Amino acid sequence: MFRIMLSLVSSLQTAARIKDAIERSAKKAIIIAIAAAVFLFAMAFGLVAAYQALIVYDFTALEAAGTVAGALVALGLLILALLPVVSRPKPPQRNFVNAPAEGMAMIDQGVGKAMQQVGPLTLLVIAFAAGLLASRRR
Repeated sequence: MFRIMLSLVSSLQTAARIKDAIERSAKKAIIIAIAAAVFLFAMAFGLVAAYQALIVYDFTALEAAGTVAGALVALGLLILALLPVVSRPKPPQRNFVNAPAEGMAMIDQGVGKAMQQVGPLTLLVIAFAAGLLASRRR
């Protein structure tokens, strides 16, 4: 029963991670689409500005188009620079369901290693002496 409950909690956490990944990807796609639209407007506005500059002011077509299109391209690059800020992954949450099992596994590995180095009888004597000293301090 407990194992079924733990597997259910684990699958819910996996579903939440998948949902977060989809949301981050959607945000990236929206920002890239906005930047692409700004780039397209930059090109169109650059052409219109060049035409207007030739008619109204005494600029050359290249100066007018370069100034306006360059400003809009810089705006598009600024929007793309915000992409890492929006898509920064959240720090992984610690899985508290498996934490007791991981702790017990570490203790079991530590005891096994100590038993290999010292021996079971010596380890039993050390544990007895530590327990005796701990009980006398109270």
